[in-house]
Amino acid sequence: MPRLTEELIRKRSEHNDGVLADLEEVALHQQELEKIESLEACCRHIKILLLQNNIIPKMEGLSKLRELDYLNLALNNISKIEGIEGCESLKKLDMTVNFVGVEELEESVYNLKANILLEDLYLTGNPCADWSGCRPYVVAHLPQLKQLDGKLILPAERIKARQQLPRLQQELEAEVQKSLRKKAAEAGRPVSEGAYTKESRNEMYLEMAAQKEEKDKNERRRMGTEPKEPRQVPGVYNARGEIRQCNEGKYDFDIDDDSDPTKIIFELAVPKYLDTSALDVDVNPLYVRCVVREKVTQLKLPAEVCPDACKVQRSRITGSLRIEMPLADPGRVRNRASRQPEPPELQPLQAEAPRAPKQVKGAVSLQGIYKDPRKVSGRGRGNSGGELLREVRTTRAGDEGASGRRAPAAEDDEDDDGIPPLLART
Repeated sequence: MPRLTEELIRKRSEHNDGVLADLEEVALHQQELEKIESLEACCRHIKILLLQNNIIPKMEGLSKLRELDYLNLALNNISKIEGIEGCESLKKLDMTVNFVGVEELEESVYNLKANILLEDLYLTGNPCADWSGCRPYVVAHLPQLKQLDGKLILPAERIKARQQLPRLQQELEAEVQKSLRKKAAEAGRPVSEGAYTKESRNEMYLEMAAQKEEKDKNERRRMGTEPKEPRQVPGVYNARGEIRQCNEGKYDFDIDDDSDPTKIIFELAVPKYLDTSALDVDVNPLYVRCVVREKVTQLKLPAEVCPDACKVQRSRITGSLRIEMPLADPGRVRNRASRQPEPPELQPLQAEAPRAPKQVKGAVSLQGIYKDPRKVSGRGRGNSGGELLREVRTTRAGDEGASGRRAPAAEDDEDDDGIPPLLART
């Protein structure tokens, strides 16, 4: 349930530009409030206070409002009028539909005697109003009243009420005993459904508050104004237990460990007009960590440094962050750097030698195989077997390319018509 805070009062005082020091009127109705608070601290000059239609069970936090002129507490869970003796300027009090019974009527009326300027009082809808002697009893005890429940009090009615006061006092005591016996008899019995009680009002208003909250949440989600959960800043180490290296803010940075062999200089280009209070710098012997508006920039250092001797500054011109971190052992780092071998000198690229063409496999030449006598065996000789053998030697074209010259072609590649064809004997 919402509380009556200074923020809520300021929100409901838009007509006064949210200024509370001289606020004279504020409407806090239908806010599901359960307690009156914060008014005496920030609204001392309030004159009109509207607190109707809430679930306030007790009148409190009002005694210091000396300039209060009109107080509306209708439709609440108040059982007794109290806590307004210090409201010296109070002229109108609305207690319509509350739970002021005959048991608290005498004390409630007594508490109103201190408000000598009170002229208008509303008690309609309270259990005490069911007693027929309620109106003359209140009129007889509060002579300053001019109007009760919206009806003027005539002089004759006031005189008659004073005359009946002793009898009314006895009737009130009898009504109180009767009410107490009735409540004792009803104790432990289940309350009928739909009964108008404090519990039923609390339950109804809690349900209304939940529905209102859900409606406001859906509206904020639709408008894209729903507050987001606070972002969790990542830790120093990642899931593997190693030092995290990240730049969530996408800021330009530079880490220099060459210009000065005794220190490491880290520069981070944060926004120029960023307030320095928004920066959080942490220098560790092995890493440097900068949190800028919940965005982490963390780097692992190339050598161990001394955090106690570090120097952090910001540029007045660019606003960039500069961190100077002295090395823990500068001599060791210098010796290690001197022992590193020099990189080899780069040589210009040389043109590659031409490669020999690959030989083509599978191509053969059959020219002149019949003209060369060395390529035919058994010609002009006697063949006892009666079989003429022919040998053919194939020449690959690759051999010609390897020798660099082409073999001379035969004078006539065609067959000689004077030579009969070779036939095998059967």
